Amino acid sequence: MSLFSIFKIATQGMTAQRERLEAASANLANANSTRGANGKGYQRRDVVFTAQDIRSEWERSAQSNGLLDPSESAKLGVRSEVVIADDNPSVMQFQPGHPDADANGYVRLPDVDPLEETVNMISAARSFEANATVFNTAKELARVSISLGDA
Repeated sequence: MSLFSIFKIATQGMTAQRERLEAASANLANANSTRGANGKGYQRRDVVFTAQDIRSEWERSAQSNGLLDPSESAKLGVRSEVVIADDNPSVMQFQPGHPDADANGYVRLPDVDPLEETVNMISAARSFEANATVFNTAKELARVSISLGDA
């Protein structure tokens, strides 16, 4: 695998984990929000990862035309997408003095578990660090490889 492929995969991994961290922090920040700017309640966000072929168009066409080794497997990276739960259940909490309380004194809050979001944030941060380590290791390998020619 080329160094550029490693850089691309590690970069996609860092981007995906950044989005995961942003979604978890937004969920945590809005855990007690009763309504947003649109007047509706906050809906929890999740990040969905899918595999993505990172080969360039010419590599794919060259492999399909038999110019590259067909036994070489596809180089896969990651693509992330933030998904907002449509039918996210809410939690009813008794707060009769709250301005958004219903006639019975209950307030509708988003179903955000602070412990789950904290674990997601820690996991995303560690995964980001792992991808950054891969990137830096590949960068150092490229630097050392270039300096070999100087010896």
